[in-house]
Amino acid sequence: MKSRHLVVNLLILALIRECSSNLEELYGTCDDSFSCGNISGFKYPFRRHQDPVYCGYPGFELNCDEENPPTINITNINYRVLSIDPTSQILRIMREDMADSVCPQVLVNTTIDNNLFSHTSSYMNISYLFGCPVSIDDTGVIGSIFCNNSGVDHVILSYGARGPGSCKTSVILPVPDRFMAPSDLGPFVHQGFEVKWNVGVGPCTDCMQSGGQCMYSNISSLTTCACPEPPFLADSCLSDNKTRVSSSPSSVKHLFP
Repeated sequence: MKSRHLVVNLLILALIRECSSNLEELYGTCDDSFSCGNISGFKYPFRRHQDPVYCGYPGFELNCDEENPPTINITNINYRVLSIDPTSQILRIMREDMADSVCPQVLVNTTIDNNLFSHTSSYMNISYLFGCPVSIDDTGVIGSIFCNNSGVDHVILSYGARGPGSCKTSVILPVPDRFMAPSDLGPFVHQGFEVKWNVGVGPCTDCMQSGGQCMYSNISSLTTCACPEPPFLADSCLSDNKTRVSSSPSSVKHLFP
């Protein structure tokens, strides 16, 4: 019986040491700032696809290719990242399926995750109406364009977020609020639209100012701070402001999925 307890205690001690080592190795595994494609200045909450998952907040994974602009998937839509302003937390994006066309190739509405992002106030919605009958309610109609996709050539443009009504389908797209006519569509579509990200900023600023690195905790579902010295995970790395984050074996297991 004593030998069994001894074995159990040795296993527990080994596990605790392994967990402590893993926590100590966390600091330095994520970049404070990085480039993706041809754009620099990305920081937490963003991470690259190849980075450890804890280096970024869920929903902020970037696909990076040196030969192509970075992309991000938001609500199952691939967006091309055109620019980033870390100070203002502004990301300029455009639909990847419209990079070479003024017409959406994937007939779904342009949506964002409102828990993570918000639109800036200088945009309005327009609607693409596909497969419409000869006569429709022309309230808000701007004009028409030719798309030649999905077997539909003649597409009607309308102001506002409009459902398909008597048409086969509709696609909603945000454009600058100075949009006036179909002839404006190309430049406005390809300059994209701006969104502001709403997570991870305050805690991450405090963390970085204290000499730590921002990471995402699967335990708390919040931003945490990796420190070069014990307790290694905390709210801040300042010695007088350290609130230890749980470093139990289960915590480490979930932090390294």
